[in-house]
Amino acid sequence: MARIFSIMSGKGGVGKSTLAASLARYFAGRGMRTVLIDGDIGLRCADLMLDVQDRVVYDLGDVKEQLCPTEQALIRPTGVENLFLLAAPQMMRPSDIKAKEMNKLIAQLSADHDIILLDAPAGIGRGLKNLLGADSTPVIVATPDDVSLRDAEKTAMLLQEKGEMHPLLVLNRVNRKLIKKGEMLPPDRIAMSLDMPLTGVIEESPAVYRALLQHKCALECEDEKIRQAIENIASRLLGADTPLPVYKTPARRFFRFGGVKA
Repeated sequence: MARIFSIMSGKGGVGKSTLAASLARYFAGRGMRTVLIDGDIGLRCADLMLDVQDRVVYDLGDVKEQLCPTEQALIRPTGVENLFLLAAPQMMRPSDIKAKEMNKLIAQLSADHDIILLDAPAGIGRGLKNLLGADSTPVIVATPDDVSLRDAEKTAMLLQEKGEMHPLLVLNRVNRKLIKKGEMLPPDRIAMSLDMPLTGVIEESPAVYRALLQHKCALECEDEKIRQAIENIASRLLGADTPLPVYKTPARRFFRFGGVKA
């Protein structure tokens, strides 16, 4: 049976899909048969990040309507033996696909693969709720600003209400210099404020955006620190006790999250 991870975010633009695509490439590169399901119905993007946008013939919607077998809709990026993408339909609404249908599909794929990554839509709408109940480990991606953190907290509350597993937290675009100056809350304090286990920290880097412009994921960028951060996240998701980065903060400095001192 596969290990299943749902990559989520409270709002868009925080790097959720970039992380999902990068983790998919990492797991596949380690010999694990990996499926990345783009669950953002109507707004797919994983095909661009894996550079297979010209090869999408069938998608999740076609599988749902039984217009093709599931295997026929899986796309393997060139040169990556163990990675498969199931693209999101662009002409459907989230309400067109039911949670039971998604869970059945995930169970089917789980029988023949080692890793299933669900790239969930941002926010707490119907698209996200369709992915609940899949016996997955939820991973919430956020940036260290109040808006993103508030939305991440709201997403975690929804998961709790639905009886899902307690989510893990990945913080993206962390700025070491701002933390040292006392202008940004350090990752461990953020995780404590949100009551979520900190599973990874990815620092701000222009190399990630350059990679995206070339239809590459963050794992393929030219910044070794970014690549190492993603590899560490992947290893922690599989149970390894990989140390988290340590950040120096100024003494006797108060931080605020949502108007509350931390």
